[in-house]
Amino acid sequence: MKASRFLTTVGTVLAIATLAGCSAGPTTGVLTGKAWPCAGPHFIHVAHLTVFRGTTPVDHAQIPGGSTYRFVLPPGRYLVTNTGGPGGAPNVVVETGRTTHVNVPDLCK
Repeated sequence: MKASRFLTTVGTVLAIATLAGCSAGPTTGVLTGKAWPCAGPHFIHVAHLTVFRGTTPVDHAQIPGGSTYRFVLPPGRYLVTNTGGPGGAPNVVVETGRTTHVNVPDLCK
């Protein structure tokens, strides 16, 4: 009788430990790349990036020209814009647990 109670207890502890070790995993992805400002010498000016999901802005960053930006976003389709010009790539797809690389060029030349 004591042995079966011990085994039941051990089984319960192992089941709880297994469930505790299971994580939901990442729920976001990363959108990154280099960006250039829309006008002027790139080493002086700043790129003003905005990330939209549909028509809703969800994040923004200001980075020195030619620098790397990084947004952590839920999975979905996004548009990256650069103030003063369209910049970026329409319909960028961010996937859970993955990194998507998109460079935002100077499109105002």
